[in-house]
Amino acid sequence: MTKQEFQKYWTLNYLDNIPLPHLLRQEYSERWFRIHSLPESKRYAENDKEFEIILNRQNEIMTDLFGLDTNILLVTGEYNWGDNRAIHITDEQEIFKTYSFTRLDNIDLYKFNSEEYDEVDIYRPVFTETTWDLNKHNNILLEIAEDKTRAFFMSFEKNIIVAPYDGGVDFILKDNLTKEFYKNKYTHWLSEREDGL
Repeated sequence: MTKQEFQKYWTLNYLDNIPLPHLLRQEYSERWFRIHSLPESKRYAENDKEFEIILNRQNEIMTDLFGLDTNILLVTGEYNWGDNRAIHITDEQEIFKTYSFTRLDNIDLYKFNSEEYDEVDIYRPVFTETTWDLNKHNNILLEIAEDKTRAFFMSFEKNIIVAPYDGGVDFILKDNLTKEFYKNKYTHWLSEREDGL
């Protein structure tokens, strides 16, 4: 997939929004839900058993959504606060070195939201084509679970965004009906909070 193809499909599915899932969660709240990766909404694993629970939960639901041996995209990026890079990505992080990324246009975060960002704040997104298979991306899932990196998985074909974070996984599915189906299926992993966070 070329940069132009990605941008075309992104615009068709997500309009003028930028590829940052925490912002999409607000824009597409009727299609969004979240699971927690550990029992009792515990945020971080403290032992091998808890890391195993994180991987088992995330692999189960992501395989259910994507299917096995399915073409997907892995999207990550780099925040630049002036001269300070907050997340170092593909050229430096070991977990990304096996992937071949395509760089998208820089995003001026200040133009997007002048109340939250400064004029020098830039986000540099990249993507790569890969496949989803059980346990194939465990190294990335564990890095995200420990808040060492950020990335999300998506399928334009299925209109799915899967965005793990340190504590759980956010999902933006194709419509409210699909969201409710999976939300009910995995109800035992949902937050007890009324807002679903």
